[in-house]
Amino acid sequence: MFPTAFGNPSDPDTFSHSFSRLARKAGLGHWHPHELRHSGASLMLAQGTPLHVVSEVLGHASIAITKDVYGHLLEGDRHAATEAISSALLGKQLPVAPKVAPDDAEDTA
Repeated sequence: MFPTAFGNPSDPDTFSHSFSRLARKAGLGHWHPHELRHSGASLMLAQGTPLHVVSEVLGHASIAITKDVYGHLLEGDRHAATEAISSALLGKQLPVAPKVAPDDAEDTA
């Protein structure tokens, strides 16, 4: 993926060490290139990319692998699904906020 100046494949360990050194120099702490993969998958899911698409992008053999690794990131989807079905069955339920008059309001009662 990252060729040398001569066009040859770079040694994965050399790239990994260089990447980690750059990350520390940038103040990010110790990072391994594989963590970019996890970050990318997490960002895709946070932006609403369907799980099966993320699975394909990552090259996982099955969507189950992707769900096992990243399923904890889908909790918001469950909440959204619950809200959607509640809205469909019960109508739009808006939270009721108490009415509080400002301190300087006149008493009209």
